[in-house]
Order: sequence, then structure tokens, then C-alpha cells
Amino acid sequence: MTKRRWLVYLVARALAHRKGRTVLLLAVLAMASSLATALGIVSISMGKRVAEEVRKYGANLVIIPDSARLDVGSGGLNFGAVTEPAYLNQQEVEGALARSGLKPGRSFHLRGSLHWKDADILVEGVNFDEIRQLFPWWQIKGGWPAAGEAVVGSDMAARLGLKGGETLELAGPGQSVRVRVSGIVSSGGEEDGLFFLSLPELQKVLGLEGKLTTVRLLVTAEGESLKKRAAALQPLLPKAKVSEVRQIARTSEGLLAKVKLLMVLVTAVVLISAGSSVTGTMSTTVLERGKEIGLMKAMGGGRWEVLLIFSAEAIMLGLFGGGAGYLLGSAVAQFITRAVFATSADFIPWFACVSLGVSLFLALLGSVGPLISVFRLDPVRSLRGE
Repeated sequence: MTKRRWLVYLVARALAHRKGRTVLLLAVLAMASSLATALGIVSISMGKRVAEEVRKYGANLVIIPDSARLDVGSGGLNFGAVTEPAYLNQQEVEGALARSGLKPGRSFHLRGSLHWKDADILVEGVNFDEIRQLFPWWQIKGGWPAAGEAVVGSDMAARLGLKGGETLELAGPGQSVRVRVSGIVSSGGEEDGLFFLSLPELQKVLGLEGKLTTVRLLVTAEGESLKKRAAALQPLLPKAKVSEVRQIARTSEGLLAKVKLLMVLVTAVVLISAGSSVTGTMSTTVLERGKEIGLMKAMGGGRWEVLLIFSAEAIMLGLFGGGAGYLLGSAVAQFITRAVFATSADFIPWFACVSLGVSLFLALLGSVGPLISVFRLDPVRSLRGE
């Protein structure tokens, strides 16, 4: 029998001989590694779910032009400010986004006023394909517009008596446009009071080709990372202002960060407890096996060879405990995500390495003290029972 096979045989026999202790150590290691696995998988799955929910809130960055502002007043009197219309250059914005390296969801907006019958109505030009991606909460009664069609906000439709299928002729500064109302939009926001045309059509009617009033971006980032993205984009648009729109998203991200911190603390407490349990059990095992260790040394076994046997036992326990912990932790994570989020947890194979790493770390760390005792053990005294 080769030396390696003899080592495996000794370790297997030693573990089998102490079934109670072996089962206890395996249970502790499996519990610790399964908790780390379950909380890790839940944390990642929860982060993705929250990111999906945050996307439903719409844009998290907005680009607006720097308005020309003139304060009006004299002496101690302030009569307010006069602001001239200011616009973004569409080509400049597209170029800046391309140079920034960002690939955000985006929507370009141009707001203006058109005349219909005896009233001026507030109109916004948008690309409806972008709107459908960036503003999923829009509810359209009717259909999304095709070429030559428009949608009207529910409040404006009620105020003006407009219905789907009607045709309107809207007059701009230089020309008119004839559009058909394809649907009524309801969002619960300012969109309910606007009339929406396609962006190129409104730019042409207002005589503002290539001009925008607002650009909304949905960037995949959070917290400080989003601030850095906004700060990096700002120098590329010196005539504009890049701002965050983060109220609801920040609340969700803050709650997620606190939940993740709680998971980390719980995991740390369990790992410390498991490490203490492993250390105590391994120390008891070494004390009980003092004569066995002394006999091995007396028969010619070197200190490092004896240490190798005990280290191999710890490694084997760590591997089996980690494997069981990954399977158990994956099942627990699946149960939690289904119960809390009504969805399946992500299958993350590389968490098997995490589970094995945690189990091996605890097994070896808990064996450090006992291994030092084995290294220092005097075979003569141990055989005497001292």
C-alpha cells in the first residue's frame, strides 16, 4: 500500500471510529457553509430583483440646458427672474453619450406650445419606442401611435373633450400639422396633462430641428457609482446640467444595503460560533487520542507526518461539510426567494467554491490549536498517561 493510500485509509478509519464526533463536526460545518451560501444567493437574487424594480421607476439621470437667467429688481426689491428658452443640441448630446462609454436607456424630449381652435396646448415631442422602454408604467387606452398619430394625456383629453380616433390640426409658429389621436395615456404624473407627438414632427412644426429641452437616462448604477457617472458626463456637456433623479431608487437601495449588512452580521456570528464549536470538538478529540499520537511518534512517525494525518482529517471534514452545505444552502435560498419574492433563486454554480472555502477555512482554523498541541506532544509522557 502506497503512503498516500495508507494516509487515506488511516483518516477514513479514524473518522469512522468516532462517528458521533464526525457527524457533529460535519453538521456544524454544513450549517455554517449552508448559511453563507443561502444568504449569498439570496443577496444576489434580491439585488437583481431590486434593480429590476428600480428600472420601473424610470430615468435616474436627467440632462437639461443651462437657462439664460436675468434677475429683475432694484435696490432691496426683487421682482423675480426672466428666463429665456434654452435648448440642448441633439447631436452634441448623442456625441457626448457615445464618448462617455455609457450605454443607458434614454429618451429625448422637446416641449413646446401649439395652437388648436381657441386654445394653446402644451405639447411634448418624444420617440415612442424609447418611451415604451423607459416609462413602462404608461397606460395607453387605445394604441401606441404610428406615423402621423399622437397620444394625449387623460387630464388634457377630459379638459378638451378629446377621444381616441379624432383628428386634430395643430398650428405652430411657421406651419401646421394634422394628427390623429391613437390613444389616451394615463400615468398619474405630469404626462396626464400633455399632448405627445413624435419628436421629429414637433421639431419641424416648431422650427427647432435638432433641438431638445430634456434628455432622460436610465443608467445601470447606484449610489456613489451613479454620482460618478453623472460627474463624468457633465464635462462632455458644458452647456447643460446633468442631475440625478433618485428619490425612490435611493430608498430601495438604502433598504437593500441595510438588509445585506444584516445578512453579513448574521453570517459572521454563525461562522464565529461554528469556528468555536469546531475548535472545542477538535481539541477534545486530540486530548482523547493522546496515547494514539504518542504511539505513532514512538513507532517512528515524525511530527509533520502526525500533523499531516490530523490536517487530512480536517480537510476531509471540510470538503464533505462544504458539499453538503452548498446543497442545503441552495435549497434554503430557493425556499426564501419563493416565499418572499415569489420567484426562483438564481442558479450560481460558483457558490459551491464559496461553500467549500467557508467549510475548509473553519475546519482548518478550528484545528490550529489542536494541531499545535499535537506538534508539541511528548510521546513518552503521553504513553504514561500524563
